[in-house]
Amino acid sequence: MSGTIYIRHISVKDAQPVTSLSLELGYSMTVNETIANIAAVDKSICDVAYVAVLDEVVVGWIHVFYTIRLESGPFCEIGGLVVSKAVQGKGIGKQLVEKARKWAAERNINKLRVRCNVMRAGAHEFYAKSGFTENKEQKVFECIL
Repeated sequence: MSGTIYIRHISVKDAQPVTSLSLELGYSMTVNETIANIAAVDKSICDVAYVAVLDEVVVGWIHVFYTIRLESGPFCEIGGLVVSKAVQGKGIGKQLVEKARKWAAERNINKLRVRCNVMRAGAHEFYAKSGFTENKEQKVFECIL
């Protein structure tokens, strides 16, 4: 792959490559679940997702959402970012993050946040190089309903 990279809005037609990329990070989604999630993001006014395309192949994706907390002002958060291991280091992640920044700025939001697994040292380095600063560590608890 050596062509031009472009970023575009995600489509349900991207479900197969998005699912495959998610599997690279260890998320066990089915294509049908991915289709449902893409459709939900597409309908939401608080969410957006983009794919990175190289030589007509989806090689990355980013999901960003607007959120507000009672204790702080509104911000946008990267809900997920994946770039195929085969093409990492080519600036694709940087382009996806820049698209997220622009989306947030268009909504007059001045803070973009991301959370990542403490085990993903490469992701930590990427975000630090992309202008993010670490401000806390936390544990995530969930309850199956």
